[in-house]
Order: sequence, then structure tokens, then C-alpha cells
Amino acid sequence: MRKLLTSLTLLIFITVLSSCGVTKFVGYYASAGDEDQGELNGQVFQTDDTSYTIGALPSSWVIQDIDGGDLAFRNTQFDGTMTVDSTCNEKKKNYSLKALSESLLIGIHGKEALGREEITVDGQPALKTIYIGSLDNVPIKIATVVLRKNICIYDFTYASSPEHFDIGIVDFNNFLSQFKAL
Repeated sequence: MRKLLTSLTLLIFITVLSSCGVTKFVGYYASAGDEDQGELNGQVFQTDDTSYTIGALPSSWVIQDIDGGDLAFRNTQFDGTMTVDSTCNEKKKNYSLKALSESLLIGIHGKEALGREEITVDGQPALKTIYIGSLDNVPIKIATVVLRKNICIYDFTYASSPEHFDIGIVDFNNFLSQFKAL
């Protein structure tokens, strides 16, 4: 659950602080550390616990060098962010997808689920939820997708300002459609 929270924290801070410089925050975030560092080779991300193939993104999405969560991408054209994180733990596999989705939004004020639907990711049921809320009085719109496959939980987030949300959601959906746990 801790990795899930740190992943969303990264997403939120990159989105909110992008005008102040993502580099500063990434340095702060890296100090939080992560006991299971992974590595991206091409489209394959691998840790000691899992490996998966990620979808291709347009060149406007730039990978952010982080420690903590698995992967983060930023689109400076509209200040959108995406994250992917994995947690493989036998004890956590019994949490509901809704509870896991809600846990990604700790720190968001006035959060409201605008829509929730079951989708399929990598042949498995996943829960996609769209939220609106604010962080430090800055409006934010977030899409979360939580997938459980075997003992691993994969969470995906996309966030931007509400007015730019529809620009990046297409890329996020395409990214999700190509995800495969290996």
C-alpha cells in the first residue's frame, strides 16, 4: 500500500509543481527511496518481484527519472502526468479494487468520483475511476486504474488540470491497452 501512496504523491506533486520545476520535486521524491528498484529496458519494466510491458506513448510524454514508484511520465504541453506502479504482496491481494483506488488519493481535498467502471487490462478485470478534487487549492482531475494479477497490484494514474484532462486521457487509455504483465 505504501508504494501505491508514494506513486500517487509523485503524480500529484509533478502536476502541481510543474511550473516550479519538476526537477526539484524529483530530487525530493528520490530521497524517499524504495526497497525494490526496477529498470526500464525498451518497453519492459522489471523489478525483483515482477516485470511488465508498457504501452508506447507519443514523444510529447517524457519519462521522469524517479526513485520510489515504478515509472512516471510528464507531458509539458499541457502539464499532464502519468504513473505506473506495482506492488507484489500476498497479504494485499485481498483488498477490493475500489479500496485500492481510493487509497491512491490520500491528500486530495474535496475528492469526488465522477465515474467508475470495470474495464479489462491485460485480460483481467480492472477498476477505472475518474476523480476531481484539489491539492493545495489547485483543481486537479485524476484517472486511476487498479489491476490485480496473481499477487501483484498494478496501479496507473493520469492527472492534469480539469480543463486539459481530455487532451491526455486518450494517450492514457492507449497506454493501458498495451500493458502486459510478464
